[in-house]
Amino acid sequence: MDQHHPSADSAETTPPDPVIVPGGREPVRRPWLFAVLLVIVLAGTPLWYPAGTIRPVVLGVPLWFAISVASTFAFAAFVSWICLRQWNLVEPAEEAALRSGEADR
Repeated sequence: MDQHHPSADSAETTPPDPVIVPGGREPVRRPWLFAVLLVIVLAGTPLWYPAGTIRPVVLGVPLWFAISVASTFAFAAFVSWICLRQWNLVEPAEEAALRSGEADR
């Protein structure tokens, strides 16, 4: 029997095609994510301090350096969050297969 076209007397039914929501979970369709990334990058760029500034010192390093390191960690954490929570990495066909597999249990 052809798996793609089950006969009418077949007990198997094919799962419905998954609904693709326009804009779904793609970061490129969410401009606020890019705005936050831009703010983090600009915060980590020591543009506001005059050249050669070493005061004030925080934990033995200049404040601009501490801010830059904190921004680097914030950038990495935010990009990780985007990849884990805001980006749908599973294809619609895989989602449908997962749903039908969970329904069988």
